[in-house]
Amino acid sequence: MNTATKLSGFALGLAVVFGAAYGAGQLAGPDTPAAETRHDPADAPDPTTGDVPEPAADPTSTVTGGPGHTHG
Repeated sequence: MNTATKLSGFALGLAVVFGAAYGAGQLAGPDTPAAETRHDPADAPDPTTGDVPEPAADPTSTVTGGPGHTHG
């Protein structure tokens, strides 16, 4: 058996294994539902006036992405 035949067989075997894994993944679907968007109504503008409430705490202590970008 020559090298080209061995490599072709190996590539074909990989294609079969990965194809089977892909098909099984498509049948199983995602294991968790999509994340829902969190929205804190305390930080939302008042729909009647459009006023934005003042933050409850100083956000500069947790700012990592610039002014107004807090993570927590």
